[in-house]
Amino acid sequence: MKINLVSLGCPKNLVDSENILGALGAAGTIICSTPQESDVIIINTCGFIEPALEETEQTIEEMLEYVSNGKKLYVMGCAVNRFGNELRHAFPKVTAWFRIEDTPKLEECIKSGAENIKARLPTTYGYAYLKISDGCSNNCAYCTIPSIKGAYHSFDFNEIVREGYELAKLGIKELIVIGQDTTCYGIDLYGKPMLRNLLRELSQIPGIDWLRLMYTHPKTINGDIIEEIGRNDKICKYVDLPIQHINDRILRLMNRGTDQHNIMKILKRLKEIDNMAIRTTIIVGYPSETDNEFIELMEFVKHGCIDWLGVFPYYRELGTDAANLEQLPTGLIEERYQQAITLQQQIVHQRNKSRLGHEYKVLTHAGNGDFVGHTEFAAPEVDSQVLIRGNGIEVGSYYNVRITGTKGYDLCGELGSEKLGEG
Repeated sequence: MKINLVSLGCPKNLVDSENILGALGAAGTIICSTPQESDVIIINTCGFIEPALEETEQTIEEMLEYVSNGKKLYVMGCAVNRFGNELRHAFPKVTAWFRIEDTPKLEECIKSGAENIKARLPTTYGYAYLKISDGCSNNCAYCTIPSIKGAYHSFDFNEIVREGYELAKLGIKELIVIGQDTTCYGIDLYGKPMLRNLLRELSQIPGIDWLRLMYTHPKTINGDIIEEIGRNDKICKYVDLPIQHINDRILRLMNRGTDQHNIMKILKRLKEIDNMAIRTTIIVGYPSETDNEFIELMEFVKHGCIDWLGVFPYYRELGTDAANLEQLPTGLIEERYQQAITLQQQIVHQRNKSRLGHEYKVLTHAGNGDFVGHTEFAAPEVDSQVLIRGNGIEVGSYYNVRITGTKGYDLCGELGSEKLGEG
């Protein structure tokens, strides 16, 4: 049996896909890199917002072109949980559909016994995502995740650490900690926040040089975590802190559980750490957002301490509380989105320009013509990458790289010194 898996959506989905590949591979199936050569195609879908559903539908259409002569197409994941009935009606030629909780049935359907195997096949090099929780109980007014994945639930502490050790044995040097709300880790399972303890334990793993913290929440990040980021040499001086907005009225409408004063206090504390880089995301065009409230958001981003910015136009998602609010015109949302994207480009350009001529430690994670890597102050896939020219470069290794130029959002560099050792 030969299988090919297409993983859509966020890194949390990617971890689920890697677990499926690991279980099926350990059970004896052959993992193929292309759908053409496989017997079974699996699509792990995303259905978080409207564009994600559109990508899911487009991918199903593309993969159905390969389904003939007994080849099967299985579709699973978030979009099935949210839009299962509609998708089944739209794509009757799909062999079978599986909700997230039916993943063991999918594995058993392909290879009996695979559902009992716990394994993972990483698809990234140098770094790997470490998922510490799933689901969400914050119930932000615009968000569909609680209805797709259920309430927040932390994963077992010891199992997470064990997985970290296993990934290190495979040559992974950076663990990127992810979950729907990583700073909430442990409260549901142990009755108290446990992220600081977890980070300390993970930092003891031989071979792991960087720990990166993503998907933190301004409502649950606290002084202990910020202190640990500052004092622990293994933790990247980088935090992903989605604020979504800065105006208090909009934050209340979003049900974010925080306010401008708290966000500013957290950002101030984080920036007291030397060389700290902060990534955030914002939503523009939220229902009833006024011109002045949008301007307030743009002024905050422009004059604040944000290094990396993700911008989302608001999408009205049925089933959310925000869908019942008075919506802004689509044209106005698009106009504000374009303004925010322009500001995002300016921020990236200014940050990248300031790095010209400097030398940084870079972890290489891809090689295609130029080698590609990332620094401590930038996360792979979402922030600026470093395009490296040089001979004898190994993917999955650290190098000192001197920044010599820029290319779009990315940095260009040359090897500054020999390959760096671990630790």
